[in-house]
Amino acid sequence: MADYIVDPNLLAVIQSLKPYMSSRALQCTEVAETLLEILASEQARRVQEKLQSLRQEYKMAVQAAKAKKTGDK
Repeated sequence: MADYIVDPNLLAVIQSLKPYMSSRALQCTEVAETLLEILASEQARRVQEKLQSLRQEYKMAVQAAKAKKTGDK
């Protein structure tokens, strides 16, 4: 699986439609593009990695607690 938030082909299609968009649609498209740029930044990737690490630690803690609880019975 490619490491994209949105398929680049879809972005290309949307960008090609810009000349035909109303001003409101164009504004919304530009906001979405800016958000995608932010989410694709190195800082956002580091945040995602740290959140995934925390999630893994939480899952392991939950499994350990379940195992301990099962072992007590």
